[in-house]
Amino acid sequence: MTELEKVSLQISDIISNFDFPLFIVQDVNKRLMDCQELGYAKQQLRYLQNVKKAMLAEGDSQ
Repeated sequence: MTELEKVSLQISDIISNFDFPLFIVQDVNKRLMDCQELGYAKQQLRYLQNVKKAMLAEGDSQ
């Protein structure tokens, strides 16, 4: 399995296991369809991780 495939699996896992707003999932999917480079995929994974962290923190503060 290539590094890109591993990152893609991580992206799939985080999307499957967290309730992201649809527009975020659609945006990441479009970006990954447009550019399938390892560094860019890692950037999208970090973006999803940061959004998840922010959404969890927002939920804790309510």
